[in-house]
Amino acid sequence: MESLERQMADFGGWRAELRGAIEVYGRRLAAARLVDADVRERLDAMLARLAAERLSVAFVAEFSRGKSELINALFFGDAGRRIVPSSAGRTTMCPTELLWDPARPPSVRLLPIETRAADTPLSALRDDASAWHEIGFDPSDPASLERAIASVSETIEMPAAQAAELGFADDEAVAAASAFRAADGRPAVGDDGARAQAAGGPQPHAGGGSREVLVEVPRWRHAIVNHPHPLLARGLVIIDTPGLNAIGAEPELTLRLIPEADAVLFLLAADAGVTRSDVEIWRRHVDGSHGRGRFAVLNKIDGLWDGLRDDVEIELEIARQVGSVSRTLDLPPERIFPVSAQKALVARLRGDAALLRRSRLPELERALGGELVGQRREIVRERLRRDFDALHRRASAALGARRRAQIEQQMELASLRGRNREAIARMAAQVQRDREDFARSLRQLQALRAVLGRHAQAVGDAIGPDVARRNLRDVRDAMRGSYLSTGLRDGMVSLVRAARADFDEAARHLAEISTLMNAMYRSFSAEHGLSLGNPARFSMRRHLAALERIEQLQRRQFGAMSLVANEKYALMRKFFESVALRTCELYERLARDFASWQRAVMAPIESQVREHQAQLRRRADSVQRVLEASDGLEARIAEVESARAAVEERIAVVEAAAREVRALLEGLGAGEALAPSP
Repeated sequence: MESLERQMADFGGWRAELRGAIEVYGRRLAAARLVDADVRERLDAMLARLAAERLSVAFVAEFSRGKSELINALFFGDAGRRIVPSSAGRTTMCPTELLWDPARPPSVRLLPIETRAADTPLSALRDDASAWHEIGFDPSDPASLERAIASVSETIEMPAAQAAELGFADDEAVAAASAFRAADGRPAVGDDGARAQAAGGPQPHAGGGSREVLVEVPRWRHAIVNHPHPLLARGLVIIDTPGLNAIGAEPELTLRLIPEADAVLFLLAADAGVTRSDVEIWRRHVDGSHGRGRFAVLNKIDGLWDGLRDDVEIELEIARQVGSVSRTLDLPPERIFPVSAQKALVARLRGDAALLRRSRLPELERALGGELVGQRREIVRERLRRDFDALHRRASAALGARRRAQIEQQMELASLRGRNREAIARMAAQVQRDREDFARSLRQLQALRAVLGRHAQAVGDAIGPDVARRNLRDVRDAMRGSYLSTGLRDGMVSLVRAARADFDEAARHLAEISTLMNAMYRSFSAEHGLSLGNPARFSMRRHLAALERIEQLQRRQFGAMSLVANEKYALMRKFFESVALRTCELYERLARDFASWQRAVMAPIESQVREHQAQLRRRADSVQRVLEASDGLEARIAEVESARAAVEERIAVVEAAAREVRALLEGLGAGEALAPSP
């Protein structure tokens, strides 16, 4: 898997270089006395973003499409054996994440299926250590890792009524269970009530007319495999999902893990074609969840290598199937990859280059590596470029103001050569008047801050945590006692609608704040010669888009339902709790973003006001000292010239550090910094 591994390594190296360049830039700012609390926060945020950067790949399909085998072939061919359980029939019984968190030991963390009964969203349980069962393993021993990961295949039996409360059990699921068990070579459900397995729907277990009906369900709700594999250590996260019923039963997959994945590989089987359940998974959970990074993988093409067709006939058949998939899924043919995951894994384990080429896996690897890494790198670059440019504009403005002040002071003192004491006294009086004018402007600034504070409070009143909790309480009160799915569905719609109203109210106040900030920037720039430019604008687009995605997912999941069975009602309750948690998170994120923007938009004017005050004080001091000792004029001019040279040196050092950062952001290597800005 050289292509993806190499690109991941290059991405990691680029992040490390960029991190080092930003740290150097921060030290240069500190040496220039340009680091205040806001600048430090921005620098730390950029470094934290680089350190925490991850790339996620989700594998989505109905059962028996070969997801686990493809994961083994793509990522773990170097292990010498299968790591993710892969055999005939269903193996991955619960959603499974493979990642590396150095703060945790190598282990498989498993969330019991019974936690579904509490309607607590998965994201609320992730950091609750008491909720998880943990199995450690030795990462240097593939057999130890394989045994630990095999736990994701475990099932348990429970009464049908309990299974229904957990979101399992309906007639279709039981029928599907028969097929699942038959695929494993075990008895299907029959008139005698023989057991059958169901990961997405349970199966009856009856030993007699009076016995309690038991069903077999997944033992675990979610699994997190913490493994220091090189690719995972570089930030790759692999998400392995079970089939349609299991995806629908876990709102976390629908709301977060699949939509937010950088790439989604949707698997089909060449021997089965595109089934109705395949289309349902694609339309509900993959199509439209993201613009880029979505691929269809037509697996098991080795079934066409039957010895009865020559290579041309095989290629024609593969092309025909790709065309059919393209039309059914409305996906461009270049995003559909026919492969044989099983033959690719065999080729990797045996070092058979010819078989690997015939499996076509390298073509998928190149596309995945190019789009996954390239897309994520561009996203990181764009975000950091925007943040860095804003930070450097502020630093450049402050240094430019220092340079300008030194030049003006130098010219001012030079103009005193040959002047008498009366002329020097008049200049001292002018400097004093300038200080008094600036003091009046500062009082106006304080008054404007009070107005901004009132608007900021109004924004806080619209998006504060109490507002989110009140909305949630009101919706729950309205839903209480409703046993129709329409009550739950309307509750979800009402919650999103209330959030949109709150966000619109916040946006109105934000527009007024922006108007006031524009006026303040223009006033201080015109009256006192500050280089403020235009204040950064706050955009609500990302937050409103997140609300829209939640609403679309809810509509796609439950929009047409009116009356549903008990287990579907239980699922809707769980989905509502996930929507509620997700909505509250949006409020919190908006509040954090607003607080950060508020500090950032005030910081340039505050820093330049402080700088201007210091320059006025130095001007007054210089003229006063000349007035008190007329023979000290030349000495003062020499001091100012020396100070100006120091400022020029600081500017050069900071600009050089900024060019190194920008060179990396533009994709150049270290030492290939862009030419100085004119």
